[in-house]
Amino acid sequence: MRIPRAAIAAVLLLTLAGCTPEAPEPEPTESSAKPVETITPTPDPEETTEAPVVPVGLDASDYENLHDSIASGNTVALEGYLSNPVNFIIAASECCGPVTPLEAISGLDYLSAAVGPWAEPSAAQLAQYRAGFYVDYFPTGAYVIQSSDADPYVVSFQTTGEQVTGLFIAGGATLLQP
Repeated sequence: MRIPRAAIAAVLLLTLAGCTPEAPEPEPTESSAKPVETITPTPDPEETTEAPVVPVGLDASDYENLHDSIASGNTVALEGYLSNPVNFIIAASECCGPVTPLEAISGLDYLSAAVGPWAEPSAAQLAQYRAGFYVDYFPTGAYVIQSSDADPYVVSFQTTGEQVTGLFIAGGATLLQP
């Protein structure tokens, strides 16, 4: 972090203002009469700028793993991605709220009747989901997939950093319409 020169000068001036010399200054001599010029190099901005912080989060292979765990029914593979607790919600039910990862995985049995393959919804479908009653479960950055049923099952993974902090499922897209 760079401190403005004016701020440094003000602090030095206030600090030195309270000082009184203890001994008289010596008379200038021929060798000391010449002012000495001090050159302070200006720091290179590239040297003083801190490197940008790269946000940590899930990458394409992580999203593929999330997709594959739902599509294959091997939902135990999700455990390493889920925060503890994870906010697990099933649309149009009283279930569930904050639960342990294992409880959420157990709750994914709800998807057993879904017909594959699973795919991401179109932009128009996602916009409809975001306009409906369950808008909070489709934030920007959520990873959303749906089954290929006539009324597809929908799963939304809400992430923070490298973890899934929210898992929302709907037993049909019609539940998500505005």
